[in-house]
Amino acid sequence: MIWILSVVLVVVALIPTYITLAFYLVWFYDRRNFPASVDGDEVTNPRPGRALGAMLLEAASLTFLVATYPLRLVQDASPKRARAWDRPPVVLVHGYGGNSANFLWMQWRLRRWGFRNVYAVSYTPPHINARKLAAQVARHVERVLERTGAQQVDLVCHSMGGPLSRYAIKNLGLAGRVRTVITLGSPHHGTRIAALFPARGAAAQMRYRSPFVRELAEGGECPGGARFHCLYSDMDNFVLPAATATLSDAEDNLCLPYLGHCALLYSPRVARAVAERLRAD
Repeated sequence: MIWILSVVLVVVALIPTYITLAFYLVWFYDRRNFPASVDGDEVTNPRPGRALGAMLLEAASLTFLVATYPLRLVQDASPKRARAWDRPPVVLVHGYGGNSANFLWMQWRLRRWGFRNVYAVSYTPPHINARKLAAQVARHVERVLERTGAQQVDLVCHSMGGPLSRYAIKNLGLAGRVRTVITLGSPHHGTRIAALFPARGAAAQMRYRSPFVRELAEGGECPGGARFHCLYSDMDNFVLPAATATLSDAEDNLCLPYLGHCALLYSPRVARAVAERLRAD
């Protein structure tokens, strides 16, 4: 029994490490052959030592994400009763293939800092049309509003959760019901890495400059009167190029260097930036 458990633990550690290495090879190739820049403080030539540290942190973050995946069953995903507070509830929206457990650490940090009503959404399955996934996000937001009695919510979205939330605000009745949207490494204009995924459903719609993301940008990139803040990293190994994680109409586009895609979920720097923007708005 012990050796079986040991094998499982080794596999759980090795697969995320392999995935991280493979995606950083694509990231390096993309940077060398398709340079793109965006106004901000991104790292144009990462220092080798810090870049290696960022890759190791990303591998550890992905390992933690995989290991905690089953905790979706106990994650606080929907309010059972309202917690009295004078600020909008915070709804956490995960990315492609994830679930509410991806935000375990972020949710814990926000509650430690005094944010009482913090809930996480899960939408499935990831391979269906992004519009259907956005409808699940919209229904969850409506449920939070109903059960808490709040007039608006704040959204914190990782990866594909950003475009899905923008679609829900623009097309599914959430306009005016969302106060603030903070996106973490969200491919608002698609990502070239999506070409490595099956050409179906949401993965195809997240491809760089796909018809879905172009349609989403029509009439303004920040819909529904919500205030948008985009946090991203120039070492995000899933969002290529880095500029795709920004919005021209956003309140701010903040680059947090030396963080991988999954590390954005567990970084103290990111958590502090999120809390600051939630309080400021």
